[in-house]
Amino acid sequence: MQAVVLVGGEGRRLRPLTDTRPKPMMSLVDRPFVAHQLDHLRRHGVTDIVFSCGYRPDALRDFFGDGSSYGVRLSYVVDPAPLGTAGAIANVGELLSGDDLLVLNGDILTDLDLGALMRGHVESGAVGTIALTPVEDPSAYGLVRLKPSRAVEAFLEKPSIVELIPGEPYLINAGTYLLSPSVVAMIPTGKQCSIEREIFPAVAADGALYGHPSDAYWRDIGTPASYLGAHIDVLAGRVHTETDGIADGRYIAPGATIDVAALLGASVSVGAGATIAAGASLTRSVIGAGTRVGQGTVVHDSIVGEGVVIEQGARVEAGMVIGDGARIAPNSVLTGPGSVPTGAGTEGV
Repeated sequence: MQAVVLVGGEGRRLRPLTDTRPKPMMSLVDRPFVAHQLDHLRRHGVTDIVFSCGYRPDALRDFFGDGSSYGVRLSYVVDPAPLGTAGAIANVGELLSGDDLLVLNGDILTDLDLGALMRGHVESGAVGTIALTPVEDPSAYGLVRLKPSRAVEAFLEKPSIVELIPGEPYLINAGTYLLSPSVVAMIPTGKQCSIEREIFPAVAADGALYGHPSDAYWRDIGTPASYLGAHIDVLAGRVHTETDGIADGRYIAPGATIDVAALLGASVSVGAGATIAAGASLTRSVIGAGTRVGQGTVVHDSIVGEGVVIEQGARVEAGMVIGDGARIAPNSVLTGPGSVPTGAGTEGV
């Protein structure tokens, strides 16, 4: 089985964190987020992987190289312009083997059983299979409605309450697909095309698109709140990863320095080379590599980028996002949701 991971997006909702790196290269506890996806694929025997890149592709290539350090074989294709989720698949066509193709959105953290997905695809005779995950409220997503056979009956984009059927399972697209070569061949090359809005409805109209509902862990990391939530879930062991060194719901990277008089609560991740001074109090937060947290500071429920300086007595809380290299002045009080731009200062706040 060959896989394409769609890693071309700019990650605009995660700015300023993505000002300096592509979204897939944002750290999730101990490694870039997309490294967790590579681990997941390798555990299921998928080792021939293509990164479909766009924004800042060199960051991926420079870090992962040929993939051998992760036990996979990696190739890279860079879209000349944004091509959409289907157009990006067509753009890697010369590297495809001609067999069924696994496609993953590059911002999904999941425990999905890929073996079960593959078996269901074969047993149903589908030419396309979409992994689906249940949600309580589908109004922010696109609802996928299935027939009893699990063939896709309809797509409802951000359905209103009157469109919902009481008691029905609210299933949404989970961002993992299995596609036959005939589906890939439907995608026009060299132009923007959405697999969700253009390709899948056409395949469903032919009765050849099936859903694969799964209760496996699933999270889209595309917003600051969800990105922080992914850290909390990894630290709590709610999703299987290959991260080592988690203790009591906390992760302290090698090379980080924590003063004995600092207080680290649950769900805290501290990056390599960071320093946490005496009297600092951290809870439910991410501290990036090389960041300095001063004496008596409070960081709660927030994301702090790399190389940030938080001076003595400052408070950063309630969903703040601090861009790389920013300086938070002494005794500042920053309450979110909100952000401090990359390299900015907060004198007088």
